[in-house]
Amino acid sequence: MHSTIFRSLSAACVSGLLLAGPAFAEPEMAEEPVEEEDADAKLVQSLLGQTYSGELPIEGWTDFGGGLVSPPIYAHLYKREDGTSLVLTTRLSSKKHVVTDALMISKPWKGYEISIACTQGDDFTLRVIGDARGPEGNEWWSEVRRAWAIEIVPKPDPEAEAETEAETETQTEPKPEPQPGKITKANTSGVKCTNPNW
Repeated sequence: MHSTIFRSLSAACVSGLLLAGPAFAEPEMAEEPVEEEDADAKLVQSLLGQTYSGELPIEGWTDFGGGLVSPPIYAHLYKREDGTSLVLTTRLSSKKHVVTDALMISKPWKGYEISIACTQGDDFTLRVIGDARGPEGNEWWSEVRRAWAIEIVPKPDPEAEAETEAETETQTEPKPEPQPGKITKANTSGVKCTNPNW
């Protein structure tokens, strides 16, 4: 009986090795799969730098409006039927808008909504985008799950300019140029958003 079990186990091991054998063989030279570009990424890239006046219709997207962030930067919100949001920032120049950045935001969790009119801390400029929720009767929501900041044109500060001149003499690395309209991920601490349904 033991020899029968041993033979069965041996046969099973040999079968397993035969089946597993090809997995360890040298891979054949095959064509690398062509990666399909994401349609959303293509859309975002196609929008950057577009110039328009009035409204910018985007096929498959509903325009939910927008407004001034800080001269000359504006923010515009679009939504798709699947719940995805698209936020565009534009720079107003000679009565025409130029798209400076675009942010695709996945469908918010149940009860949350995307607001393009949020503030952070003591800065009351509506330059933050938030994925927020709160009571329907409240104008401001402070429960923010995700946030993004829109870079604005820095206001001149005479004291900072004097410090910058002194730093320039001792500093070897130049400071990065501001990119008004650029959207970057932000900390949610201190962010509050206007209720989009208000």
